[in-house]
Amino acid sequence: MRAVLMVLSAADHWTLRDGTRHPTGVWAEEVVEPHRLFSAAGWRVTVATPDGVPPTVDPLSLRLPATGPRRARRHRRHLAAHAREFAHPRKLSEVDPTDYDAVFYPGGHGPMEDLAVDPVSGALLTRALRAGTPLALLCHAPAATLAATGEDGTWPFAGYTMTGLSNREELLNRFARKARWLLEDELVARGARYVRGRVPLRPFVTVDRNLYTGQNPASSARLARRVIADLEARPALSVRVSRTVAAAPDRVYALVSDITRMGEWSPETYAARWREPGRRFTGSNRIGPFYRWRMTATVTEAVPGRVFGFTTAWPSSSTWRYELEPVDGGTRVTESMTRATPQMAAVRAVQRLVGVADRAAHLRAGMATTLERLDAALRREDDGADGAARPTTEGDTR
Repeated sequence: MRAVLMVLSAADHWTLRDGTRHPTGVWAEEVVEPHRLFSAAGWRVTVATPDGVPPTVDPLSLRLPATGPRRARRHRRHLAAHAREFAHPRKLSEVDPTDYDAVFYPGGHGPMEDLAVDPVSGALLTRALRAGTPLALLCHAPAATLAATGEDGTWPFAGYTMTGLSNREELLNRFARKARWLLEDELVARGARYVRGRVPLRPFVTVDRNLYTGQNPASSARLARRVIADLEARPALSVRVSRTVAAAPDRVYALVSDITRMGEWSPETYAARWREPGRRFTGSNRIGPFYRWRMTATVTEAVPGRVFGFTTAWPSSSTWRYELEPVDGGTRVTESMTRATPQMAAVRAVQRLVGVADRAAHLRAGMATTLERLDAALRREDDGADGAARPTTEGDTR
């Protein structure tokens, strides 16, 4: 089951330039439509707010001219049906964006008040963006990105194409003329490539890498559908690392397909053994001294000089491939791992305990090490120093 984290503002007002507090909160359509669509798709939705404060629905979003009576009734019914869920949100400080397949921020003027300056939300957004987690921000919600800061102190969203409520649309609200700042202006000033639809108040969605943004409340359903469509068509996790080695593809294949030597290359796997030669094998894995598990793998591709691939069934189903491409001076080796579904929550919890909060980054580093060791082994063979003189590495199977 896919899981989405829905981050809502906990503000019930927006402080204007003259100090007045305009009553606001989250916009009903921007919460209800995505929540309804994610639920209908069979996704698990987790609602979170700063400090776990129940969100306030902007009363303007449930009456004319913002919405018609029929749509307002539908939104009220959905909110009532899920009242307990919205009344008891998770604390934003207690959620990890990498535990979810996507992160979705609805708008309303509330984010202009709290999320735009919330360091916890800012750190969550930075981490989701860097981890490649699909991140969707709707209408005023891109204001939350203003609280994000990269490790080098820069704004991590600089250079990203995004949209959000335009100045033209914002100024249709008379009270917005007293705003301290407008979203479009601030995004542009920070370095975003701001874009908007030709017609105000009409659906407009844009995607740049893993950042999804919708311009206005009318974009609510379109943005949610785009996230759903893209995630249903993509794996839960996919990591690829490449390296060119000075050896012919057949030589490289002979090493990567010899799983009994897998411990020489992989920093995690050791003691791999064939159970059915050329077809099934088992191995032991570890991260640090305490986290250990056993894997069972089935060979799915074995084309000498071209590709060697296998799938693992435990603790999560994943596909591993070594693709070999002849290039000038040797072979381009690409190691990849793809997982169709998310890991079990218990497995993710254990990984965090042993210091692997970002599994994708951990895998990428391990795969880079694997290819470095593979390259070193080929060089030792060329130097005539393979065999007894070969240095033992952690996880060596000998």
